[in-house]
Amino acid sequence: MNTHFQVKLRNKIFVLIAIVSIIPLIIAGSLSIWSIQTVHRLEVANLEDTLLNQKTDEVRRFIENAIDTIRIQTTLEEGNVFPLSVQQFFLKSFLTALPGLEEAAFLNLDGQETSRLKQSSLAEPNEEKLRDESGTEKFSALKGIQDYISPVYFTLNGPMVTIATPLVNKKGKAVAFISGELNLKELQKRIKESRLGATGYLYLVNEDGFVIAANFQEEARLINLSETGIVSELLKGKDFLGADGQRRYRSFLGEEVVAAAQFLPEFKWGVIAEWPTKEADAILNTLLQRNLAVTFSVLLAVILVSILLANIIVRPIKALEAGTRLVSQGKFDQPVNIKTGDEIEELGIAFNKMIAGLKQLQQLKDEFVFIAAHELRTPVAAIKGYLSLVLEGIAGPVSDAVKKFINKVMNANARLIRLVDDLLEVARSEAGRLTVEVRSTDIALPIQAVLTELKPLADEKSIEFMYSPPFGLPKVLADENRVKEIMVNLVGNAIKYTVGAGTVTISHEVWDNALITHIKDTGIGMSKEEQKKLFEKFYRIQNEKTRDVTGTGLGLFIVKQIVEKMNGKIWCESEEGKGSTFSFSLPIAV
Repeated sequence: MNTHFQVKLRNKIFVLIAIVSIIPLIIAGSLSIWSIQTVHRLEVANLEDTLLNQKTDEVRRFIENAIDTIRIQTTLEEGNVFPLSVQQFFLKSFLTALPGLEEAAFLNLDGQETSRLKQSSLAEPNEEKLRDESGTEKFSALKGIQDYISPVYFTLNGPMVTIATPLVNKKGKAVAFISGELNLKELQKRIKESRLGATGYLYLVNEDGFVIAANFQEEARLINLSETGIVSELLKGKDFLGADGQRRYRSFLGEEVVAAAQFLPEFKWGVIAEWPTKEADAILNTLLQRNLAVTFSVLLAVILVSILLANIIVRPIKALEAGTRLVSQGKFDQPVNIKTGDEIEELGIAFNKMIAGLKQLQQLKDEFVFIAAHELRTPVAAIKGYLSLVLEGIAGPVSDAVKKFINKVMNANARLIRLVDDLLEVARSEAGRLTVEVRSTDIALPIQAVLTELKPLADEKSIEFMYSPPFGLPKVLADENRVKEIMVNLVGNAIKYTVGAGTVTISHEVWDNALITHIKDTGIGMSKEEQKKLFEKFYRIQNEKTRDVTGTGLGLFIVKQIVEKMNGKIWCESEEGKGSTFSFSLPIAV
């Protein structure tokens, strides 16, 4: 009886212990597993969603920036159009500012192209036949004063889209339209730079499911994924975001993945992120194994400890879950505080490092946007320096064909630098901050230095310099460096506006306590009307003879400001077809 009672009591104790220990452990273990899986699912979803949001923003900004580049506003009235030379000027500026723009064109209000220019023919006029776009979907959108973005089409140079925007005046009326063919190589580059762990990847598809850009190895434009994974549903307008939108399936590469996707309705494109579960779930599997080991150890040791352990596991995981929600809202300033002394704390530390990294990335992005918006001189100067090093062979041998292209880039960059410098000089002048250091100066020295500097340019056009400063030439009150600026501009113009062989003659004469310097060329000359506006800001002579002459229209304006700052005067005498003579006076030094 006693033995039987002892057995029954032992069984009761055993059952009671089992009930008190196993059931709470099962409940606690289940909650722990559920929490870990939930947090992990949220973490994966947040990582994929963050990357998708970033890339969809980049895609939108890429297209918007491209359209903004070709968008201009005019004061023209409806029915008027820009002259062909002005259209060509704008088209060149679009193609220069946006290297991915392979072709740009002006359309009139009837849908007829009035001018067109290709990236490949910037150096020479484009003689291709102009198109009639009046019956196209693009023209219909433009007539409604709307920007237009075409479906993606594939070429040997890669995926392309057509972009177009109306040219409106201040009354909001369209006076013309601007269209361009945009290469998506830059977009491909940005997608390829995306990283999702070590093995995850991202790809962008068009409305038909063809891959536009991807960061896996296969050739993207040859792949159609319209019937793969979640692509078909995505292209119907459905997003796959957050833990609930997350999908798991076998990808076209033949591996199990956890995927998220976002639809861009304005383009009818979709961005898909796929992360192989082997890597994505590695942390989850480790956590589950450790959790089971701890649970069984506690079961064999002390039942009460198992209950406490369950609470210890649940509490930090809840903290991590709350932290992931804050991260999903873009809040990176509230790290989780987990003090458990085990792997969960290590996970909390790793989580805090992750949000610190995300915060740093956010700060870097903001800083980059600020610098890109306000800094212009530094990058163009750096471009010039590095291109010079490449041409000098510092980075290795450079073929003649590559040198030819690099020289074109350097020429374009030099024009940009001149434009920036000119604009800054104009700003200083208009702000009253244009400085000169006037002293007694032998004017022949800076003139000879400029002629030496520009001689290679003159030799290319078989133009001869003629300058023999007379003996006893009086010194002038001037800034020697500013005199060089004046002569570089005037002699440079004389070279540019002389067609074929010719001469540039420099001479001096003394008149009423001033030394007058004349720069005479045998160039194309100019009319009386053109001479009246010659020293105005942004004025450039526009005719058939000057069509290929580049410039900002600021040089003579700046020269005039410098000369007058040194108490001198500048003027011009010219006759069409017979050349021009630019003259400036400077006071003689006593």
